[in-house]
Amino acid sequence: MSIGTTLSRWQRTASRRTLGLWACLFGAFLVLAACETQPPMTTKTLQQPSQVTQTIRMGEYRVAPGDKIRVVVLSDTELSGDYEVDSTGLISPRMAGRMSVVGMTTVEIESMLRNRYRTDGFLRDPKLSVDLVSRRPFYVVGEVSKNGAFPYVNGINVIQAVAIAGGYTRRASKTRITVRRFNSPAGEEETVTEDSPIGPGDVISVPERWF
Repeated sequence: MSIGTTLSRWQRTASRRTLGLWACLFGAFLVLAACETQPPMTTKTLQQPSQVTQTIRMGEYRVAPGDKIRVVVLSDTELSGDYEVDSTGLISPRMAGRMSVVGMTTVEIESMLRNRYRTDGFLRDPKLSVDLVSRRPFYVVGEVSKNGAFPYVNGINVIQAVAIAGGYTRRASKTRITVRRFNSPAGEEETVTEDSPIGPGDVISVPERWF
């Protein structure tokens, strides 16, 4: 075999290898380009359950016995004071007499008190405000992490109340929970479920499991 023939074959082989190398490089380039144009993979974040809020808008809260409200009279500071709603739903602001406020919002109480001062002629242009100082609490006792009284949250249910009390203990029975309602005339307890509503002054009892 002549040297020319051998050289020609070597050149053809080298050419094929070069073409193969370029093909591999071009393929790798296409793969990288595709990876760059695809949107990055993301991990879906599970939303945490929303925590039970401890506050509600005061304009929506309905006053009940055991709540304490604050009256601030700007036009006569001596008339200002804190008043607890008694068991009959009454308060006695200075120079205004006894007033039934049960079931009213602070805005409604403010309007009624302003009209009372104006009608009685005690103040010609009463400038005052009424705010809620403290609400009647609810209570959780038994197999929860923290027994005690807790500020009432509007629209709360049993499981939310238990969460505020730190959650169940390992010995808790979740199927025999009882509630003694604040307005129960005989103080009777009723068996409830976790989604049962709770009112201000209610007492939730979480018993221990039998086994």
